[in-house]
Amino acid sequence: MLSLTVLFYCVKKMPRVIVGILNVITIFLLVFLLLGTYNTSHTSTYLTRFKFNPESPLFNVITSSLESSNSTRNLQNVEITSGYLGVCIQNLPKSYSTESSVCFNRKKISTVDLYDQLAVKVFNFKSTNSTDNSQSSALNILDLAQTLSVNTNHPYLLMATIIMSIAMFGLTLYATIPKLPAKFYINRFLLLLSPLLALIWGLGSMWAHVAMHSATELIPRASMGIINANSSPKASSMAWCSFAFMCINCLIIWAIYFRDRASLSRKVDDVNSRSTCSHKYPSDNSLSSYSV
Repeated sequence: MLSLTVLFYCVKKMPRVIVGILNVITIFLLVFLLLGTYNTSHTSTYLTRFKFNPESPLFNVITSSLESSNSTRNLQNVEITSGYLGVCIQNLPKSYSTESSVCFNRKKISTVDLYDQLAVKVFNFKSTNSTDNSQSSALNILDLAQTLSVNTNHPYLLMATIIMSIAMFGLTLYATIPKLPAKFYINRFLLLLSPLLALIWGLGSMWAHVAMHSATELIPRASMGIINANSSPKASSMAWCSFAFMCINCLIIWAIYFRDRASLSRKVDDVNSRSTCSHKYPSDNSLSSYSV
């Protein structure tokens, strides 16, 4: 009998358990998405990747410009990945660094030596404000990655989503444990929090999607094919899977609410029907009062 009671309780609480599991998965996905390109252990999780296009007619000019100095030799093969919190440089030559990848804070990358070394002079044009016949114009692939990370890929919606997801997991766990006070208010708050969370990260996912695909379309054309830009299918999958889990959680929480409302309504109807029957048919004691 006890085992049946426990089984019935587990089945009844299974929707909340599913919400908790999906919440944990969502938190891990969003944390890994936030920490991508923050250090070298998460370089595979990025939003946009940049590299010099070897098929560009100006690739030989870039190679000659970088090969002219020992400090910049073979830097034309580097790959720059941009994320929410940082920028990583991969495929570094062994002559430059013992490690093939390095990562920097997105707002401090302009202070490193590579920032100036990757400023490649590829264009010459006549200057009207100077006595020189020509003036060089530099194309900095690292500056493009920093600009995208600082001015476009804002991490604030993602941070707020992670904090709210952790709060939702704690409240869901609280509502699952029996005989705890204030569950009525917790459940009502979850009804508001779950759609709000899905709405906020829905906006965040769309923002990231537009930013990634805009960069992949705009930067190659703006650089006349000198720089290739690619978005990350991994980051996109993590963002949209998290959003899908939030929508599922929202539906489950509201389904639990309507289920409980229907159960309460049936109980009220049963009580009313019993009360009606008791008034319609007198009890045995009331009948005995009429006997002689």
